[in-house]
Amino acid sequence: MDNLVFRWLTGGSILSNESQISATISATTKELLDRFAESHGLKKNFVVEQALLFFMNARRELPDEAFVPARIILEDESFDRIVAKLEEPPAPVEALRELMRGSKD
Repeated sequence: MDNLVFRWLTGGSILSNESQISATISATTKELLDRFAESHGLKKNFVVEQALLFFMNARRELPDEAFVPARIILEDESFDRIVAKLEEPPAPVEALRELMRGSKD
């Protein structure tokens, strides 16, 4: 088996020159990373490296419009309007009903 493939399969770094980075993340994200790595038998550095590579590749290949911000910051008034719409949504229009039924024109 190729050494590169073996290192990938076992969770080792696939890059020959290794370098250490430092990042501050939320406690929730760290807990998710810890659980994910443990449940899949992977090293955290491998998961982080793969995530960074996938992210950078996606940013390079996809248009900016394809990315939705992970966090949206709203003023209180805007947040309240969204909550009100979610709590009491308007009745569906006929076109939506047809779409959900799978009707064909």
